[in-house]
Amino acid sequence: MQPTAPLQRAIRRLALTTKQGPHNYYKGHGTGAMGTHTKYGGYVIDWRKVRTYVCPDLREFSLTPFVARRIEAKRDSFAHTETGDAMDGKDYLRKWKEEGGEM
Repeated sequence: MQPTAPLQRAIRRLALTTKQGPHNYYKGHGTGAMGTHTKYGGYVIDWRKVRTYVCPDLREFSLTPFVARRIEAKRDSFAHTETGDAMDGKDYLRKWKEEGGEM
């Protein structure tokens, strides 16, 4: 049994459900309420419900940033090689190693 053509168009505009999506589609339940609405239209945050993420201690972390700390950021133009052409990946890695980048 199929729905009528106008009903099929209306169904396409509705929110996707797990029965209409792919076999592994999981809709989820949003992010969860982190507070309550007041009767005057405001919102009060309940700090016990706010998610907090604890960053691990990175002092002994062996990986380094991909950009060397001594390379100055150029905001007005792209990085160029000595020939004046745009820098490709190999030139960038070469310059990064010269500036003190660690692998």
